[in-house]
Amino acid sequence: MDQRHRPNLIDDITKSSGQLAKIQQKSEKLQEINQILTSELLPGSDEYCRVANLRQGILVIEVASGVWSTRLTQLRSNLLSELRSSILPTLISIEIKVNPSLFVQPEPLKANSRKISAQTAEHLAALAEHSPPELAQKLQRLAALARR
Repeated sequence: MDQRHRPNLIDDITKSSGQLAKIQQKSEKLQEINQILTSELLPGSDEYCRVANLRQGILVIEVASGVWSTRLTQLRSNLLSELRSSILPTLISIEIKVNPSLFVQPEPLKANSRKISAQTAEHLAALAEHSPPELAQKLQRLAALARR
């Protein structure tokens, strides 16, 4: 007896009851929940908090640090009631997990080591002569950088 696994047909996967459709529906639901979460928190908090998963009535939220975990723990009951009333009536609880990889510190700005040559400065100055006044000022400022 040959009982090898036969590949799924692409039509079976992509139809409305297929696996991809279920994944897409869950993804859309998580995005919708994430929008509600960010609207409930302070502006800019979307960099440090995100909805990770929803399984068996438990919403998993990832945060960047223990500080954000404490903040969300304090807001947990408000978030729970807001989500239950808006889109998730079957929500049981909210689980908060710390994921330090969410906290990405901006890289320090590097000094620009590029120089404008004297020839480029001349070209910019010549171009500024035939440009509208607003653009001419900017081109002249660029040309002045070569003299520094």
